[in-house]
Amino acid sequence: MSGPVQHKITRRTLLQGAAAGGVASAAGLWPGLAWSQSACKVLRAGITGYSVINTLDPMKASLIPEFYVLWAIFNGLLKFNDKMEIEGDLAESWEAVSPTVWRFRLRDGVTFHDGKPMTSEDVKFTFERLMAPDADSPHKSKFEAVTEVRAVDPLTVEIETAKPFAPLLSYLTNARTGSQIVPKHVLDGGDEAAFAQKPVGTGAYAFEAYKPNVEVKLKAHEGYFVEGQPAIPAVDMPLIPEESSGVTALLGGTIDLTSTAPFADVPELVDNPEVTVAKSAGLNTRFIALNHKAAPFDDVHFRRAVSMAFDRATMVQIVLFGEGEPANGIIPAALSWAHTSKPREICSFNPDKAKAELEKSKYGAGTEAVVLTWGSGWWKRFAEVFVAQVNETLGVNFRVEVSEANTVYSRLKVSDYQASIWGWLGLIDPDEYMYDVMHTEGWRNFQGYSNSELDALIVKAREEIDQTKRGALYREAESLMLEDAPVLCCFESNVHNLMKPAVKGFVQLPYSAYGGQFAAVTGC
Repeated sequence: MSGPVQHKITRRTLLQGAAAGGVASAAGLWPGLAWSQSACKVLRAGITGYSVINTLDPMKASLIPEFYVLWAIFNGLLKFNDKMEIEGDLAESWEAVSPTVWRFRLRDGVTFHDGKPMTSEDVKFTFERLMAPDADSPHKSKFEAVTEVRAVDPLTVEIETAKPFAPLLSYLTNARTGSQIVPKHVLDGGDEAAFAQKPVGTGAYAFEAYKPNVEVKLKAHEGYFVEGQPAIPAVDMPLIPEESSGVTALLGGTIDLTSTAPFADVPELVDNPEVTVAKSAGLNTRFIALNHKAAPFDDVHFRRAVSMAFDRATMVQIVLFGEGEPANGIIPAALSWAHTSKPREICSFNPDKAKAELEKSKYGAGTEAVVLTWGSGWWKRFAEVFVAQVNETLGVNFRVEVSEANTVYSRLKVSDYQASIWGWLGLIDPDEYMYDVMHTEGWRNFQGYSNSELDALIVKAREEIDQTKRGALYREAESLMLEDAPVLCCFESNVHNLMKPAVKGFVQLPYSAYGGQFAAVTGC
């Protein structure tokens, strides 16, 4: 299996071209030529709907706004194209040497932002750092099957797993994986905390500055290995907490591109000639996280009662303004080969069965619970619609508590909550939805949920290379999981980007890939 080869243009080939055709000056490299042809000097790409970036170390990143930036700064061995097919990124080709060994041939001439060459030693270091026993990484479980990474020669790497590991190629992409390649010469014995604030990668854009809660600034990597990219010399990424404020900024001309859009505004914006709207079904899952260690969600019958006490279709209309679909589980429809489209009773609105489950519970009418959420936009509306429906159906007394997004996240991680609006965007393999969120050891399992039978099924699916058989295992595991109602699956939302009509070359992917698309943008 291999991906298309993209060649790095060198000073020598540029000078040869200048001598032959007079198309370029010997005084500069190709990026200067690309910039001189564009009136756009700075792409203003807003991070909308978020205000917090905790780290820019790929190994430690977990929040989607962090990856919005990381995708521009770093590369993986592989990446997804616009058809969600895996192709080469830092690897120009790859092959399965055996059921447990993959060999990757790296691109020649790739450099880090500090000018140092990227080699197989950097790849080996990246994964050994990520897999180290004391590694502080939410992505560590993705690579626990890996037993050895070998630098065969400067441009050849082999990755060996203990058993066949189906998600490996997905996890080697420049997605929300934590496997982006980092420089050994900077981090081997270096200051990890400093690197997290001033990262060095191989991507189309290099880190320039970060003002916490305000803005990230990037500058073009003039040694980038893709010919003709990047076309724009700099990218400014202001953090805009409210999506609606992002729309205002775009229409007011202070930004060129948004990372998200308010669902309520999309229908009107589609007809606005001043805005280009990109929209697709997203790789995401939105749910109510439940703390199994705290009353009243420590009772399976109470969880099941609540799951059947609200109407997900109504939620899609009121919360998303129709920009999504009701969830029938935790694996989204975009992963069609592992998704179950047939309606499941536990994910359907059924007041009578909800009340019957409540009668089996040790909790009853009048039970109180707090549902955490944040902001003033659709996340808050999400909580309010859920609480209103459940209170009406079951006669319980749930209430909404609004906080700051990072505070909610921090509370979930230490089980300081009863219920919370939650979800994950940008996950590209069913393993991330099932292992990370539902396995006993899954790093996204903030519910404290544990089911040994489910754990065994999830691990079996990881080891099944045949996609058809693997999909069947995930459907079986998901059905088993839903009977316990560890979370309350709600909906899948469309992915949106808004941009000025002058912005060309930005390609939306279902998992967003926001910063990863900047290199191809040619206007703003």
